[in-house]
Amino acid sequence: MHRNITTMTIGAVLLSAAVYAAFLLRVTLNRTAGEDPSVSAACLSVGDARWDGVLARISLNNMDPARFPAGAACQTEARIGGVTRTGIALAAVPSEGCLLIVPTTNYVFKTAMVVTPGTAAQLRIRCVDAAGVRHETQYAGKF
Repeated sequence: MHRNITTMTIGAVLLSAAVYAAFLLRVTLNRTAGEDPSVSAACLSVGDARWDGVLARISLNNMDPARFPAGAACQTEARIGGVTRTGIALAAVPSEGCLLIVPTTNYVFKTAMVVTPGTAAQLRIRCVDAAGVRHETQYAGKF
């Protein structure tokens, strides 16, 4: 009985530490192929992958909504380790961290999983704009 209580106490402490630690693992994603999706040179796109002990997340923000429109005009594929998710639509949001607030699109994928150092994170976005021109970008990194 004492062993079970000790194990439960250690588990609760670790879980509460994970909640307060914000993100246990975080990596900036680098563009590996395609075009720069930034809305402007003064408002750059930033991609990252994070793990808080429960949820893993890939995000890319400040994308140009003319080339990477919100909604179903884009094909998306995110991969963290062996978990792949496709079809998450881009969202129309205000820019983040830019001097002027401008309309942008962003991408966020979240899933419950375990991530270890060295786990790969990848994101690919392919869109067709209003003029029928194809735009593509790809980001990757390792925790």
